[in-house]
Amino acid sequence: MARPKKRFSQNFLVDDNIAERIVGLLDIHKEDAVFEIGSGRGMLTRLIAETGARLYSFEIDTDLVHELQPRFKNYPNVNIVNIDFLIVEPFEKREGGFKLIGNIPYDITSPIIDWITRYHKYITRAVITAQKELADRISSGPGSRNWAPISIFAQCYYNITSALTIPPGAFTPKPKVYSSTLLFEPREAYRIDDWDFFENVVRASFRNRRKLLTNNLADFEGLKKDGLEKILDRAGLPKLVRAEQIDIEQFILLSKLIKTSVLS
Repeated sequence: MARPKKRFSQNFLVDDNIAERIVGLLDIHKEDAVFEIGSGRGMLTRLIAETGARLYSFEIDTDLVHELQPRFKNYPNVNIVNIDFLIVEPFEKREGGFKLIGNIPYDITSPIIDWITRYHKYITRAVITAQKELADRISSGPGSRNWAPISIFAQCYYNITSALTIPPGAFTPKPKVYSSTLLFEPREAYRIDDWDFFENVVRASFRNRRKLLTNNLADFEGLKKDGLEKILDRAGLPKLVRAEQIDIEQFILLSKLIKTSVLS
């Protein structure tokens, strides 16, 4: 059996009950296509395979792939693919798209959320397990100390709920912290005319969480403080506001007003 590799930050799920609950959240039907991020030792893979859904399980670790492919050779609905998931582009673009599932190492959680955001048009449901601290950030709301750019970008396209809290003992090797499983359900997307500009505004706004928005956005695209205060007033925001107090709709309006001011 392949040993966990530190370079891949591998922690394998070993609790059958939790595995069943995680897969149950994805609400899989036989006609579904499912993308799995990291096959691991096949705990989730086996449960998904038994549903009859078309499963594409992407695993970067060649040793694990060599173990898994013989195990699933009698499942015509299962494809174990030896590749880094982060370079995968959706190929299930037919009507209905695909469902997504994965237990995600901490160091690639942000890139995975970027991937989920980028390809939101094709994802009908996602179940992601990550380190609890980061999962709490992704699912948090405005006014919370956890509200952050990653929360905002993901929630532009999904309603996100924390569905499970998982103790370290459910994995091997045992991590030092708890994990959480998040359910991503597509929502009607916000209208954002210039995503790149919106993203830059949001990231700049959180540059220093302790500072006021006027300080974080000072000199952003050449903005001056008095001009920014006028923009905040037009957006219905107080001068002493901090980024963590601003919701998604307010950030969208703020980015539009800033862009108009910069271009005028």
